[in-house]
Amino acid sequence: MAEPRIEAVEAMPVVVRGLRDFRISEGQTRTHVSVILRIRADDGVEGFGEIVSAPPGKPEEFLEEIVGAVERYAAPALLGVRVEDRAAANARVAAALKGRVWTKAGIANALCDLHAKTLGMPVSALIGGRHAREVPVMGMVIGMMAPDEMARVAAGEVRAGYDTIKIKIGEDMAADVKRVAAVREAVGDKVRLRVDANDHYNPADAIRLIRALERYDLDHVEQPVSRYDLLGSAQVQANVGVPVMTDDMVATPEDAVNVIRLRAANRVKLKVTKHGLEGTLLLARMLEAAGISCVLGHVFEMGLAAVAEAHGAAVCPNLVMPTEIGSLRPMGVEDDVILERLVTKPGRIHLPVGPGFGITPDWDRIEGWAPAA
Repeated sequence: MAEPRIEAVEAMPVVVRGLRDFRISEGQTRTHVSVILRIRADDGVEGFGEIVSAPPGKPEEFLEEIVGAVERYAAPALLGVRVEDRAAANARVAAALKGRVWTKAGIANALCDLHAKTLGMPVSALIGGRHAREVPVMGMVIGMMAPDEMARVAAGEVRAGYDTIKIKIGEDMAADVKRVAAVREAVGDKVRLRVDANDHYNPADAIRLIRALERYDLDHVEQPVSRYDLLGSAQVQANVGVPVMTDDMVATPEDAVNVIRLRAANRVKLKVTKHGLEGTLLLARMLEAAGISCVLGHVFEMGLAAVAEAHGAAVCPNLVMPTEIGSLRPMGVEDDVILERLVTKPGRIHLPVGPGFGITPDWDRIEGWAPAA
């Protein structure tokens, strides 16, 4: 029997408009943008993935860029490649696209889904075998608002059953201290609290802010300084008593090496949406060997990306839990591009049963969310 080969690649943009704004230090939006990938083999089997246009309000890759990169460059590179030759397929895409880490990650994930389906196994089995069937997940990330409003939302998440809350900060020190203080008071001292400043502060101000926040028992402070200031981040983490986590400084293995060499952080955020499934596992092993812990997940994504994150988390040992696998709930959106419901109870994602990612795309919704021509 002939080995199946890739015969078609389709990029389907979706634009989801929420009910309320979501605000971070870099901007605000009530619109989420992703591109849904469908890669079909000549035996009729299809693999799916999601390329996220992120972060909200200030994306690193725009919808038009993603679709153009897939249709004009990635698709021709993939046509005719054997489904089982994922390494060769990813190498062809890498040769065709410079940078574009989010686009390449989504393609790599869809190739994993396609290959696993061809073999009749879950993606988690294909990439190493799962350690668990359920993945812990934190509550809804809370965007920047007035302190009392953030406290109200955080308390609601705790009442719903979540034991870890993440909030956005990044305005000025006085306002950010008030936000953290209000949320901590609202959720009590047994709930883990994470804060994310999204590159907002210079090192000296970041040190002063984090020292002021230490009394609130934070799990970590994410990206307090610019993604480009590795030495400044190292200065911060050496002078505060709270773990400092970077997200934006690590897009490639070379970036991770620089963080390790400079001790620029003692925790790193990994995203299957940015690194791909196998890239995430590679980075996790590198960082663990250097004594740096990892959190996994992307806080703004739809179900295809979320299930890819969950498969990665189920395979990757020694992550700091819970994961930060996201949804569009911060904008008031409960609908999704897949038919399955991943969060079956608060704080847990149950991996779907079945080959590949184990999900069913909701084509009616995907078509309904297509942007106007």
